[in-house]
Amino acid sequence: MKDVKVVVVFPVYNGEKTLHRSLECIAKQTFKEFRAIILENRSTDASLSIAQAFCEQDDRFRVIVNDKHVTAIENLAKGVEIASAQGEYFCLRACDDYSSDDFLERLVKALDDDPSKLLAACATKLTGPRGVRLKEPSQKALNFLEAFRQGYVPRNLTFPAEWIYNLFRAEAKPLLMERWYGLGNAWCFASYVLAAFVVRGLAVYVDGPTYDFTEGSGSEARYGAKSFRDRLQQRWRYTLGCFNLRKDLPKASAFVTIKFFMMCWNDARRKTRYKLLWVF
Repeated sequence: MKDVKVVVVFPVYNGEKTLHRSLECIAKQTFKEFRAIILENRSTDASLSIAQAFCEQDDRFRVIVNDKHVTAIENLAKGVEIASAQGEYFCLRACDDYSSDDFLERLVKALDDDPSKLLAACATKLTGPRGVRLKEPSQKALNFLEAFRQGYVPRNLTFPAEWIYNLFRAEAKPLLMERWYGLGNAWCFASYVLAAFVVRGLAVYVDGPTYDFTEGSGSEARYGAKSFRDRLQQRWRYTLGCFNLRKDLPKASAFVTIKFFMMCWNDARRKTRYKLLWVF
């Protein structure tokens, strides 16, 4: 028996400018049966004091301070470990992101209604230089498994990478951890991990609520490959890691298998944004 219905984990490092608003966003959710854990990664700004002050106002929130600073991916993984052990469902929450007030309520209902799914996800409301827009999955991605059984493979597997911050069933942990470090790099790891849920038909899409993401974190500049060799290596690793998901799919003809490989290669280019020789 899990301790609570939903656990929300905030892996935080130097998030003083946005942390309070992000915590408030969860506090005012229409779904109330949750526990929130702020996983403080030895910040050098006022993040810890902001977190502690918020916990004093709302006893659903608590702080865990890491013994030492770890990488962003490691802190996220620690969040998965803690949350999946305590909650029936869980989600990660970046300290500079927000969501609609019904985010938890609608996603919880989706998982309650369909026990076969491990991830409930919604559209991403993206705010950036081009204004505000919605990122939604393609119908081809949502229906991938059924289409694959019929011999059809789309050119790309289109879904928001921000689904990594949506709602998972606790039983999703083994599949998450199986792929968590497989890419070997923080850039695009979310899409790489999530591909397994989309390809295997383990995600349910919920129309209406939004996960609100603000561009400009600088992740590509920090983690993206710079040299041609590194870009090729990362694209190839992404491609092979996703192509290996074929072991979880129905048996297919050689032609369909080749199409699946090409989809993985195309998807690696789109997700990493790495073009090789300015062409492909």
